[in-house]
Amino acid sequence: MNYIKYILSSLILLNIIGCSSESSYDAASLSKRKEASVEAEQRNRSEYLAYEHRITIDLPKDDIGKIFEEIISFCADDTTNKCTIIHSSINTGDYSSSNIQARVLPAGVEPLLSLASGQGNILNKSTDVEDLQDAIVNGSKRLEMLLQYQSRLIELEKESTSDIESLIKIAQELSKVQSNIEYAQGEKAKLLQRTQMDIVHISLRSRSYVSFWGPISGSLADFGENLSEGISQAIITVAYLLPWVLIVLFLLYVLRIVWRKTRAKE
Repeated sequence: MNYIKYILSSLILLNIIGCSSESSYDAASLSKRKEASVEAEQRNRSEYLAYEHRITIDLPKDDIGKIFEEIISFCADDTTNKCTIIHSSINTGDYSSSNIQARVLPAGVEPLLSLASGQGNILNKSTDVEDLQDAIVNGSKRLEMLLQYQSRLIELEKESTSDIESLIKIAQELSKVQSNIEYAQGEKAKLLQRTQMDIVHISLRSRSYVSFWGPISGSLADFGENLSEGISQAIITVAYLLPWVLIVLFLLYVLRIVWRKTRAKE
C-alpha cells in the first residue's frame, strides 16, 4: 500500500514540475511574440526608426571560442538578410569573453539572437530605438536646396560665357556646392541604412573561473612581476622624498640654533 502511495506521489510531483516548465516556456514564448508584435507595429507607424539590439550570454569558458566562430559563420552564410560583421573580438585568457557587432535586415535579427541565446544563460537583453525622421527630412531638404542652387549656378555659367572673371567665380562655387551635395548624399545614405538595417551587439561572457585554485595560481604566477614593480615604486618614492627630508632636517637644525641663541640671551 505504501509502495502505491509512493508511486502516486511521484507521478503527481512530476506532473506539477512538467506543468510548471511548460507554463514557464509558454510565458517566455508569449513575451517574445508580444515584443515582436510591438516592434512590427512601431515599424509600420514610422519608416525612420533605427533599431539596436544588445544581448549578453553567460557561457562555460571552454565554449566561448566555439560559439564565437558559430555566430561569425552563421552571419557570413545569411546572405538573404545581408548579415555583415562590423566588429568582432575575442579574449581567451583566464577570463574569456568575446564581442560581436553585426548589421542585418530586421528579419535576420531574431535568428541571430536565438542562435546566441540558445547556447547559454541570458544575463541581459535590450533594444534601443532611435527616431531619425527629423534628421532624414532635414537632410533631404538641405540636399534639395543644394541641387537647386547648383542648377542656378549652371544657368549663370551658361549666361556668362564672355565674362572670364565671373566664370572663374562660378566654377569655384560649383566645386564647393558639388562637395556639399556629395557629403549630404552620403549622410542621407548612412541614415537610411540605419533605418533599413538593424545593429546587433552580442557579448559572450564566462562569469565563473575553472577551479578554486585558479585565481590563486594566477596570483602566484604574477608574484615575481608584482614584487619587482613594488620594489621599483618604493625606490621611486624614496627618491622623491629624500630631498624633502634633507630640507626639513636642515630647517630643524637652523631653528634649533636660533632657539638656543634666544635662550642664551634671556
